[in-house]
Amino acid sequence: MDIHQSVIQMYEELINNTSNESNIKMSPIVSLEQDLNDPVEDAEYEEDNNRNSGVNENTNTNQNNDSNGNNVNHEYNEHGEVTEDILEIVDIPTSNESNVIKINQINIDIDFPWKLRAMISCKHPKRKYINSNGEGEISTWDLVDDTGAINLVAFNLDSYIMSNKLIEGQSYEFDGLSIRTVDNMYKKLPHAYQLIVNKTTKVQEIIMSFNYQLTCNITSLKEIETLSLNSIIDVQVQVLRDYGITAGNTNGNSWTRRELHVAQDGVHIRLILWNEQVLLYV
Repeated sequence: MDIHQSVIQMYEELINNTSNESNIKMSPIVSLEQDLNDPVEDAEYEEDNNRNSGVNENTNTNQNNDSNGNNVNHEYNEHGEVTEDILEIVDIPTSNESNVIKINQINIDIDFPWKLRAMISCKHPKRKYINSNGEGEISTWDLVDDTGAINLVAFNLDSYIMSNKLIEGQSYEFDGLSIRTVDNMYKKLPHAYQLIVNKTTKVQEIIMSFNYQLTCNITSLKEIETLSLNSIIDVQVQVLRDYGITAGNTNGNSWTRRELHVAQDGVHIRLILWNEQVLLYV
């Protein structure tokens, strides 16, 4: 080994030793800086990550909404008739407004909310009844409009309330009534149904534009035998004899009865008047 080579080797060893000492001294400083910077960097990273997540969530939400919207539009476009039918069905219950109907439209097949505007043409006397549930009372009114007539019936408390509210000759709007068939034996009008007052019934006095006029459909006495029992008819007859008035009480109900002998075109028949009708033709 010559001198130059020895010097060079010593110089390289000196450089290497110096470099190692420098690294040893700098390592704690670097570690300290990392310890101080790591929490800050972690916080900044978390904040940036949250912002990015928010953007991503909004983006995903918008994308999902767009996707759902596209699906709805696609479904609507592909099955337009079905979607339209569903919308129509959903729209039906949104309105609770009752439809106004006429007396001649009343039947037990009505499947929508309805109300009736009619005039009280007749207020019948209040009656009492007795059954297995005890005693009670019934009030009956004749309602008329420009299409026909029908009976309105109220029981017990409803009878009491409506008796003080409904006035003969006045017009009212009735909402929330019930409909039922009526036994021919108890019918007072030709209509096949009766209206019943219940807890949901609402009554409001109104002014109607039509003028009620009593109309008669005259039936000949010769046709009576061909009619069904308990049919309601109008007749024009001659009174041949008046047998007088009798009175009585049945099941707590007081009554008066008047029997007449009438005739028309050679046909003779007995005609009986009850209660308030008895005194109308004295």
